[in-house]
Amino acid sequence: MMKKFSIWYTLIFALLLGFISCETEDFNNDPEVEIVIDNKEGSAVYSFEAKTNGINNDAEIIWSVDGNDIEGEDKENIINQIMDYLFEPGKHTICVRIITEERTVEACADIEVEVDENNPCPDLFFRSKHYQGRSTYKFIADFKEIQEVSYGWYINGELVEDSAPNENNYFIWNFKEPGRYEVCIKTETPNCPEGVSYCKVIEVEASDLACPEVSFTKEMEPETMGTYTFDAKIEGVDEVSQILWFVDGKVVDSPKNDNDSQIGNRTLIYQFDSGVHEVCLKVITPDCQEGVKYCKEIRVGDCPDLFFEPERDGDKAAYYFYPRAFEGIDNITLEWFVNKKYVGKSPEFPHNNPFYHEFDGPGRYEVCLMIETPECPNGTSFCKIIEFE
Repeated sequence: MMKKFSIWYTLIFALLLGFISCETEDFNNDPEVEIVIDNKEGSAVYSFEAKTNGINNDAEIIWSVDGNDIEGEDKENIINQIMDYLFEPGKHTICVRIITEERTVEACADIEVEVDENNPCPDLFFRSKHYQGRSTYKFIADFKEIQEVSYGWYINGELVEDSAPNENNYFIWNFKEPGRYEVCIKTETPNCPEGVSYCKVIEVEASDLACPEVSFTKEMEPETMGTYTFDAKIEGVDEVSQILWFVDGKVVDSPKNDNDSQIGNRTLIYQFDSGVHEVCLKVITPDCQEGVKYCKEIRVGDCPDLFFEPERDGDKAAYYFYPRAFEGIDNITLEWFVNKKYVGKSPEFPHNNPFYHEFDGPGRYEVCLMIETPECPNGTSFCKIIEFE
C-alpha cells in the first residue's frame, strides 16, 4: 500500500514540475518591446528606437504619434526601427506596436517637448525616402529657419551639395555601391559660428532580388486644367503583387483586386492644384517584397516661383518686403498676409517698390505673399517666418 502511495506521489510531483517548467518557459519567452529615447536638450528633434526581445523578424512594427499611425511614405523615414521625428512644443505620446501571428505587443512613452528659444543655432532636421530604384534616395530638409540660412549636404563627411534659402529644400543621391552611409545636413551662421549638424545612417544592402524596372508616362487630359493621366511601365517581371500610387507622399489609388494576379491600377488619373507636386509609383512583386519606386516632380499651371527678402526698418516693429522678380510681376496684384490675415497689396511696380508693414510689436509672425492669375487660377504662395524682439 505504501509503495502505491509512493508511486502516486512521484507521478504527481513530476507532473507539477513539468507544469511549472512549461509555465516558466512560456513566461521567459514572452515577447517584449521597449522604446529608447534620444534627444538633445532644447531640441524639438527626437529619436526613438524599438528594442525588442523574443520577436521574430517577420513581425509587423507600427509606430504612432499622438494616436496617429505613421503611414504612407512617412514610414520610409523609419530606418532599422529607429524613428526620428520633429515635434511641435508640448506633450506628446509615442507608441510602437509589434504584431505577430500569435499576439500584439505595445509600448508607449510620454514626452514633453521644450524648445530652447535662446539657442542661436538652427534646429536641423531632414526626412529620407526611396526615390527611384533600390539605391536612389531623396532627403528633404525640414526646419524652422530653412528660408533664412544656407546649408550643405554631406555623405560620409564629404560635401556633396550646397543649398541656399531660395533653392529646393531637397537632395537626391544614388548610392551606387552597397554599404553604410552617414548622411548629414550642416550649417554655420553668424550667430552660430561653431556650426551645427543633423545626421542619419542609410544602409544600402546588396540584393539579388529580381526587382522590375519601373517608370511611368504622363499626359494632360484635353480641355482640362491640371488633370493628368499616368501609365505605369513595369518591365522584367511577369507577375505583380501590388501597385501603389502616391501624390505628395500620400496614397491616392487604393489597392483593389482585379480578379487576376495583379493588385492595383496601372493607370492613375488625378486632378492637381496649381504648383509643384511629386508623383510616385511603387511596385511589389513576389520576388521583390520590399518593392521598387519611381518618382517625378511635375509643375501644374503656369505659376511663378515666389520669393521675397525681408528688411527691418531700423529698430521699428516694421519691415520692408522685396519680392523677387518674375515675368509679368508689374502686371500682377501681389497680396500679403500676416498669420493668415490679409494686410494689403504691393504698390505699383512691386519689383522696385517693396511692400511695407508695421507689426503689432515684437514676436513671431508668418508672412505670406500670394498671387492669382488666369494662367495660375488656383493661386500660389510663398511664406516666411519673421521673428524679432
